[in-house]
Amino acid sequence: MNKATKGALAAGLGVAMLAGGAGTLAYWTHDETVTGGNINSGHLNLVTDATNAGCGAWKLDTGEAPATTYVDGDKLVPGDVLTKDCAFTIQAVGNHLRATVGVSTPNFSGTDTDFLGNLTATVGALKVNGTTVTAITDTDDGKALTASVTVTFDSAADNTTEDLATVLDDLTLTASQVHS
Repeated sequence: MNKATKGALAAGLGVAMLAGGAGTLAYWTHDETVTGGNINSGHLNLVTDATNAGCGAWKLDTGEAPATTYVDGDKLVPGDVLTKDCAFTIQAVGNHLRATVGVSTPNFSGTDTDFLGNLTATVGALKVNGTTVTAITDTDDGKALTASVTVTFDSAADNTTEDLATVLDDLTLTASQVHS
């Protein structure tokens, strides 16, 4: 038999096997029903209530006397520190819920923005029931979340900071659910 005949015969046999073999593959199967069910989601909120009423008034701590309530328009002097304490109730419902807690970057706006670099704002002292935290979980549901906003007028500020005005823009305290 010559090579061409052998090749044609092999090709024909291969096609026949493919055509006939496609129908002869057998395997066992079995089906079972996987029952569905209700699926519900939890929630994450920071709320105010009778116990945790949000943010209090600004307090002025001059370092020379007990802190007093600050009134808009009161004049600050170098070394003064303003503090606002905030308290919220955590609502954290959901298995394995974990959330980081953060605050937007403090910004100043207006004519004299940050008193020529001599006014700084920070947010810190994030605590759950008095314990410092960076995250909350579903075990914190119903507990108090507190934070402090502090605005400091640099005690080394010179005469160029006299008679200035600025506005501390609103800050946002955010609990962001994370899952890893």
